[in-house]
Amino acid sequence: MRVELRIGEVAVPVELNGSTAARALAERLPQTLSMSVSSVGCCGQLPFSLPCDATDVHPGWSDGDLNYKPEGDWLALFFDDERNSARYGGQVTLGHAVGPLDALRELEGFHDAFIAISEQGR
Repeated sequence: MRVELRIGEVAVPVELNGSTAARALAERLPQTLSMSVSSVGCCGQLPFSLPCDATDVHPGWSDGDLNYKPEGDWLALFFDDERNSARYGGQVTLGHAVGPLDALRELEGFHDAFIAISEQGR
């Protein structure tokens, strides 16, 4: 299933995987949350928890991953530093961006982020 994550004026299509957490997120869409931009990604706290299988929890990310961190209910779209990301444990990959991430690297500060099922994802 494809979703669109719009952070400020930047829209990023994300292909969700079939994990328990990804399916649960899709059932709760659309959602708006505040996300902060760092040097590695855009991150915001979901107003709810997602169920996830223990086997889906891992350290790190690949650039372009949409991840959920059960500890704190954080949702993040990562665009950089995958080579050093293994030090960050407790990640559940929900999907991966399908397109360029360059525009995200230009963002700063906090942004309203809107995530919804894409018309192409139905």
